[in-house]
Amino acid sequence: MATHQVYFFGKLEGLDAHYTLAFGCHGRDIFQDRKLFYSQNLCDWYLLLEPKHWSADWEFIKRPFQGDPAFKLEVELGPEFTLNEDQVPIEGETKKFSLKEQDRLWYAMTRILQEAALVPRGVLYHSTEGECIINPFYGGMDINESMKIVNYQHFRKPIYAAKENLLKREACSYFLDVFDTADDVIPERSFVATHDSERDVFVLKSLHWPGLCNFHRAGSNIYGFFYFGDGRKNWDMLFMM
Repeated sequence: MATHQVYFFGKLEGLDAHYTLAFGCHGRDIFQDRKLFYSQNLCDWYLLLEPKHWSADWEFIKRPFQGDPAFKLEVELGPEFTLNEDQVPIEGETKKFSLKEQDRLWYAMTRILQEAALVPRGVLYHSTEGECIINPFYGGMDINESMKIVNYQHFRKPIYAAKENLLKREACSYFLDVFDTADDVIPERSFVATHDSERDVFVLKSLHWPGLCNFHRAGSNIYGFFYFGDGRKNWDMLFMM
């Protein structure tokens, strides 16, 4: 089945070459069977397949991307620790594994979209059939609404209970407010918000994933996000505040 909608996502910078990134979907549901793509020359595009085996440990890799999809990285994350019966840490074996860069690229792109990509409230619509679709009638938020972090939602299927998200608002709509809001990672600290008062454009930059920017022009249907970074998560964020 061909991909019906394709969206530009950004560029991930490597030491020797860069990856231009995009994602697409088959039909109305923006998250159903989503496909990820990369290119290194803007002409030839390749599908990023989910690895058969992957681990959340990949987020802790600090080495930069090489820029070669076939490059194999030997990773050493340091020892694991367990607690004995006296709650004293005991050093265990060192975590070591090899990782193909193409698989790491899939993981980085997936996590960035999951954790840092945002859209204004009203862009995503949860249909009665359970589909998550782009609202074709979205007309924008006003300036006051655009200033509130709770009015920006994660660009993903909701992972929190519907009741939890709906209770955040006095007046809510199940079809619009079932999605997770941007204040759920670390309240009001995961994103840096700026406002261009001349154009009424609001920009929210991710601190977890430097290079990810979300934008919205108040009173219009202009919105989006893009990523220009090195694919590494900022684990020092809490120490930078």
